[in-house]
Amino acid sequence: MRAKVDKLVEQEMRKRPSQSKRDYASHFPSNFELFKESPILGTEYQRVQQGKPITEMDTSRYKLIEPDDKEDGRKQIQKFGANAWKLHNYQLEHELQQLQRTLEDYRQKILELNKQRKAEQIQAGSQIKALENKWTELIGQTLQLEMACASLETEIQQLKQYEQQLINDTAKQHEQQQSIDDSDK
Repeated sequence: MRAKVDKLVEQEMRKRPSQSKRDYASHFPSNFELFKESPILGTEYQRVQQGKPITEMDTSRYKLIEPDDKEDGRKQIQKFGANAWKLHNYQLEHELQQLQRTLEDYRQKILELNKQRKAEQIQAGSQIKALENKWTELIGQTLQLEMACASLETEIQQLKQYEQQLINDTAKQHEQQQSIDDSDK
């Protein structure tokens, strides 16, 4: 694989005009200035170009000053340490009290919200029950009307049959009367 890559690179290099290896950047402008906008990067670039080592950062201002006498240090801790500890404890207690008050406020809000929801659900339950009763009543009335309609339809059918029977009977009587009258003549 490496041989193939080397061969491809060599072919590509033959296609280019021959230049010395040091002359590859000759087509770039000579007055090109890097890091013109950033003086810090420009200074660092010059340092690297000159081969100078990195200067170490000054950390002396971050070091703790040790007391000259260990006994003096103990005295300072006894004098100021307890007060700092007490102050810190006081701040933590104050923060704890604030958090407890906030927690109690949230509990009260949750309790009020739950009471409100319960009242709304009870009211909605009453409305649902009333609507359910009304629906049952309306279904009952609808069934009664349907039964009454069916009964009336049956009665109408019977009356129509009776009417037809009367018409037929009247027609027969009329025919009989006609035939009697015709025979008397």
